This record gives sequence, structure tokens and C-alpha cells, in this order.
Amino acid sequence: MADSKKNNRLNNIIKDLASSESKKVFTALKQLRKHGKKEAILPLINTLHVTDNEEVKNEIINLLFDLKDQSVVEELILAIKDDRFIKEKPTLISIFWQSSLDSSEYISVFIKEAIKGDYMVGVEVLSVIDNYEATFQETEIEDLKFDLDEAIECEQTEKVNLLISLRAAIDALNLEF
Repeated sequence: MADSKKNNRLNNIIKDLASSESKKVFTALKQLRKHGKKEAILPLINTLHVTDNEEVKNEIINLLFDLKDQSVVEELILAIKDDRFIKEKPTLISIFWQSSLDSSEYISVFIKEAIKGDYMVGVEVLSVIDNYEATFQETEIEDLKFDLDEAIECEQTEKVNLLISLRAAIDALNLEF
């Protein structure tokens, strides 16, 4: 009975996130701070994507930056991989260094996004990598170095210096041999 009531509350919050009335959206955001679950992450990011209201965007971003529940990492990674959210990618990536969520097992996702994404995506990925304290498998890091070296050779814009910095950050990671 209690679970059904909680699920119903979460469904109503998610429904209100999609409302055209900003008052309902703000109420939903306030409720998410108290009763949020990982199932609300993608609807929350979708609202960030579709809204034109700057206050709503700022409130969503603040909520995302305050995340502390490690269980949301997978949902955030799904959103980062989703090309619908291309405008939001720098913000979505920055969540990891802003909130101190551990995303080290997804380092290859971040490097791929830095290579294919725009300059701001690369800047945010560099910030995430710089904050890693984990130890990584040598083979995975060697593969990422190879991908970065290839991207550095092909890059024709000012992003090349960012990729070089990213390569240096990868070199500085703790490795498990």
C-alpha cells in the first residue's frame, strides 16, 4: 500500500514536470528534492531540454548539481549518450564534478563524448577526469589514449589543445597493472 502511494506520488511529480504551467513545474521540482527517485532523472532532463523558461532551467540544473545518490549515475549516462540532449550535454557532464558522483566506470563514455562533442563538452569532460581519484585498468586507459591520439591528429580547430590537455589528464590517472 505504501509503495503504491509513493509510486503514485512520483508519477504525479513526473506528470507535473511536463506541465506548461511553470508553477506546477516548480512545485514538482520542490517535491523531487524531497521524494525524488532515479526514475525521475530522464523526465527531469527532458523538461530541461524542452523548457524555454530560464528560471525553470536554473532550478533543474541546481537540483541536478545537488545529486548525491550514486544510483542515478546510470540514468545520467543514458542521457549523455542520447543525442536528443546535445544542447544539454555540457551541463549533464558537469553534474559529475559538481555533485561528486563517481562516474569512473564510464570514463570511456566521457572520452568518446569529448572527441565527438563540441568544445564545451570537452571542457566539462576534462573537469570530470581531473576530479577522478579511482584506479583504472591499464588496457582501458591505453585504448582511450589511442583514441585521443587519433582525434588529436584529425582535429582542425582550437579543440586540438583541449584534446591534448585531456590526453595529459589521462596520463596522470592511477593505473592498475
